[in-house]
Amino acid sequence: MSQKVYLSVLELFKPYKKNIVVISIVTLLTSVGSFLTPWLTQQLIDKGIMQSDFNQVLQLVTLLFLVFLVQQIFGLIQFYFYRDLSVRIPYDLNYKACKHVLKLKSKYFKERNFSEVMSEIFQDINNISSLTGNQFLTSFVSLFKIVAGLIALFFINWKLTLIMLATIPIKLLISVFFYKKQVRIYELIMSLQSKFAVWLSDTISGMTIIKMWGIGNQRIKKLLNILEDSKTAKAKLMWCSYVDSIASSSLVTVFTFLLYVFGALLINKNDITIGGLVSFVAYTALVFEPINILSYLMTQFSSVKPAFTRFIKFISTDTENDKSNSAHLPSSVQIENITFDHVSLFYDKERVLNNISFSIYKGERVAIIGPNGSGKSSLISLLLRLNDPDGGRIEINGTDISDYTFDSYRALWSYMAQDNYIFNDTIANNINIDETLTKGQILESCAKSGAMNFIEKLPNRLNTPVGFNGSKLSGGQRQKVALARALSKRNTKILVLDEATSNFDYPSEQLFFDTIMASEDRYITIIITHRPELLKKVDKIIYLNKGSIGGIGTFEFLYSNSDSFKDYLEYVKKEEDQYAVYSFSNQT
Repeated sequence: MSQKVYLSVLELFKPYKKNIVVISIVTLLTSVGSFLTPWLTQQLIDKGIMQSDFNQVLQLVTLLFLVFLVQQIFGLIQFYFYRDLSVRIPYDLNYKACKHVLKLKSKYFKERNFSEVMSEIFQDINNISSLTGNQFLTSFVSLFKIVAGLIALFFINWKLTLIMLATIPIKLLISVFFYKKQVRIYELIMSLQSKFAVWLSDTISGMTIIKMWGIGNQRIKKLLNILEDSKTAKAKLMWCSYVDSIASSSLVTVFTFLLYVFGALLINKNDITIGGLVSFVAYTALVFEPINILSYLMTQFSSVKPAFTRFIKFISTDTENDKSNSAHLPSSVQIENITFDHVSLFYDKERVLNNISFSIYKGERVAIIGPNGSGKSSLISLLLRLNDPDGGRIEINGTDISDYTFDSYRALWSYMAQDNYIFNDTIANNINIDETLTKGQILESCAKSGAMNFIEKLPNRLNTPVGFNGSKLSGGQRQKVALARALSKRNTKILVLDEATSNFDYPSEQLFFDTIMASEDRYITIIITHRPELLKKVDKIIYLNKGSIGGIGTFEFLYSNSDSFKDYLEYVKKEEDQYAVYSFSNQT
């Protein structure tokens, strides 16, 4: 195990040192009883049974029973602290991992499949939690047992002890050999488990495409390749474990046979008594037991090491962290302006936004438009601090937005994305996600978004379950619920709508935007839309083209002065006309 992983294991158990200390002390005391038992057994045979001394037999049996009773009491104490520890560690690891997920930067999930990440996390936590086994926690006590056992064996008979010592390094070499093989196999198994998680996620998410293209068999072939490789790897792992077990047990068996042979010879020479031989065999078991435990721990570490390495890498991933001197942005702040000052952004070394500069002022209704891939969503992600600019500054009231805490900054924004997630809950709970709204406020938001038109027709109205990602709602209904959620956020100063009404019919869309444009609930409203009719209603248009500013101004100004803007509108109109013809032909 690498030093980094070893230190991480120690760090993992640091908060539970009280439990570990108590468990170790109790185990140590129990071990004393384990070493007393063979000695008392020797006395029972040699001085009691062999001498036909019934009183001695009775006394020694009573002592053996008392030792046993004390061991059981210590075992109960040990179990109490062990149970607490074995439950707390997985709990704490799951909490730590899920809390870390919530702080990960958005770009992390652009590079990784979410299902794959979560599958890896829970697999790793399950493997790491195996370290809470009592054998690992008391492994240093095992070393004490080995040393104490060897001392006792030397006192009984040094000749037999030398024979035993020859077997210990052989047993350890066998364990180390199979440990290295098992680490490699576990790494392969973990990789295959991640591939399976990706396959499952892609298959479920792309189910409609799979059915429509009839590629179910191709998906199954990919699954079979993963499962076959996984089956082969697990078979190899089982074989390694089996051979390791057979080799170790065979070594112990051969030694035991030799022990009886040499023991018989020594009894004939009066170098050892029968009780001494019985005691020696018992002490030998006490020495081999911790060696077996250490061998078992090496097997455990073969799965824990790759899991710990991957878990450490995940926990070390960059997160959204406030700077030490970050200021709290009060909810009462007056938003006078938002400024982009020569801002650039890269994804995988590809420039997405290039030297963007503009300002938005209090009271303005602004539209951000541009062809697909022009950088609209990337620009919004910078505004919401879901990404950090690779160059330039973004300021609010003249202060860099990175100087504010994430939570206080985002509390000022109400945002509806183009593809909003709907939680598997009721309509009411999807709108009141921070659990601060009254029923009246929920109804008010539903009325503004137009959602009340369909909610009133539902048997359970606001308490209607919507299914996974709103699967029980139509596209337009999902959008209206998401819009109601965005409008319901209290004390926000800026509203951002990304294609918020793309599934609305024309009259509903016009009515909604007339209401929003006239509303004074927020200082600034930013919309992303392709509809020319809506562009005429805003105070300012920021036109993006290939990641750069293509023009800034009113609709009339840009239409008169920007050929690129005019060409873009012509393209949008052509696309909408084609879609209208297609939709009409399908209906007829």
